[in-house]
Amino acid sequence: MRININSIGVVIIFSIIFLLLLILQFLHRVTENHYTISDQTQEIILEDYPELKEVSFMYSTDLLIEFYKKRDNLELEKINFRINDEVIGTIEINRNINDLENFGQTYTANNGKKVVIRKSYPLQKEFLRILGKRNEKYKVGTGTIEGRFYIDIYIKDLKTDKSFIIKRDNISIYYESAGIKLYLPSI
Repeated sequence: MRININSIGVVIIFSIIFLLLLILQFLHRVTENHYTISDQTQEIILEDYPELKEVSFMYSTDLLIEFYKKRDNLELEKINFRINDEVIGTIEINRNINDLENFGQTYTANNGKKVVIRKSYPLQKEFLRILGKRNEKYKVGTGTIEGRFYIDIYIKDLKTDKSFIIKRDNISIYYESAGIKLYLPSI
């Protein structure tokens, strides 16, 4: 009789441990509030700058700039955040693109050309400043924003002293707060 009670106790303890481990597989901790972005704007084509392949946003909100060959005298001037036609925030950068942080390795694009320069610029802190540390300013991703969200990227050609604008107009921005999150896989 005593052996059965101990066996049942061991089974119960292992069952509880198994259930706890199973539950832990569905929990994850988000360390800080942050925004993510899905940029689905079509590829840019600039006749005056054929070496410029792409200026877009990565999921982590970092700006990614890619070139087919090195191009001097281009400056990342500023970035405007807009809802419809109203500018809700501006990031003043004024840095030469060649001085930005290198990102990843070179690769061959779909058109067969080799992408040799890949630069990134982190913008998470600026997203938090403009949109709110707790998404309190514009309630991004909650369906309460009336209108569309746009981001305009200003790049200045230092040779001609003229700026051109790259418009990112097919983007979605999401906010995730810090804390313990429950992940339920869809079956």
